[in-house]
Amino acid sequence: MTAAIAVDTFNRVRTGITRIFRSHYRQRPFISIERERKARRTKAQKKIVRDLDYYARLEGLEVVSFDVVTDDRFVLKLFRVIDPNEPIQIRKNRYPILLIHGLLQSAGAFCVNDESSLAFYLTKSGYDVWLGNNRCGFDHRHLDYSYNDPRMWDWDVREMGTLDLPAFVDHVLHVTGYKKIALACHSQGTTQTFLALSRSHTPDFGKKISVFCALAPAVYAGPLVDRRFFKFIRYIPSWMYRICFGVHAFIPSMISLRKIIPKSWLAYFSYAMFHYLFHWSDERWEKALSGRMFQFSPVYVSAESMRWWLGRNGFASRRCILPDSEEPWFDDRCPPFALWIAGQDLLVDGLRLITRLETLEPHVALLRKDVISEYEHLDVLWAVDSVDHIAKGVKEVVWSTAFERENCRCPTGCEDL
Repeated sequence: MTAAIAVDTFNRVRTGITRIFRSHYRQRPFISIERERKARRTKAQKKIVRDLDYYARLEGLEVVSFDVVTDDRFVLKLFRVIDPNEPIQIRKNRYPILLIHGLLQSAGAFCVNDESSLAFYLTKSGYDVWLGNNRCGFDHRHLDYSYNDPRMWDWDVREMGTLDLPAFVDHVLHVTGYKKIALACHSQGTTQTFLALSRSHTPDFGKKISVFCALAPAVYAGPLVDRRFFKFIRYIPSWMYRICFGVHAFIPSMISLRKIIPKSWLAYFSYAMFHYLFHWSDERWEKALSGRMFQFSPVYVSAESMRWWLGRNGFASRRCILPDSEEPWFDDRCPPFALWIAGQDLLVDGLRLITRLETLEPHVALLRKDVISEYEHLDVLWAVDSVDHIAKGVKEVVWSTAFERENCRCPTGCEDL
């Protein structure tokens, strides 16, 4: 954190000096839109809270929460975005779509951009939108284990894919009565899904999914995993990793800080830390909303999960979530895929995934492979123009593949599909 703050302070000072002495200083790409939106934002819209329902109500919607229990007895949070003024019978005609967040994130990542939020945009378009929080998150609940029990934290992304994800999907199918749903995930959420769909894990899961939309898919590692900090974690043996990071939650002090510091400070510290670690910036985000964005992250994850990502013989070492051989990962139970790749993403390599799906995966129908050259890893969710580059495409792909869609309400703008 000290290094992150020092680097951020240096960057801010350098930017300020450049702005003063350079006549052609490069402005943020959406600065005029940011200023216009900030000027008309109400006091209620400026309020910073960690409450999905609060931000949904600002858009005329509501969020209903459910508890979902996994096969290994974790209690997860699942949220449904609804239009409170819509009759229940009409609501049943909406096609369901489940959104799953990335590493150290939560469902709030899809709800912080006002009307441009992916969850709210899809709801207003006519979909039945569900949001899943992976195990622990803000609410570390288990039917048998307590926080201090190491067994509470003995899991990684494989359990998220084969236990959390099916639990969410089964609950949505049960409540809605549909036979299949659409799935849209960001970053680690895509990792969970690719693992679950693979022949080596739970391929039958694919029969419940009409289409899988992967945003900044985390399958192949990008150059960022070679940074010194990540290399340190990669090279130390397992016993030393456990001495440094324990066998419970990964750096739980990140979560404890939110209880003792003001929300604006929390947003600053969180942004500085993520920017330092992952080298993404907020250049394309609406800067006035950064306080919201970092109210919903970081969250509790297990030290074991971070070891899977960064430790010895983990993702950073193998540089791929599955064996990178010429053997197919998926069989004919796999649903169609649609990919949105961030061209400036240093964390993961989406172009390499496209190559594999096109050359080594005969059972995969790749419906879409959009590469947004100027985007970074989180821009697929938070960029000012993410509706045009991401949300509209997701809306169209989901409808074009919807299962038994003759019984569903057609989303706005999809009449010709």
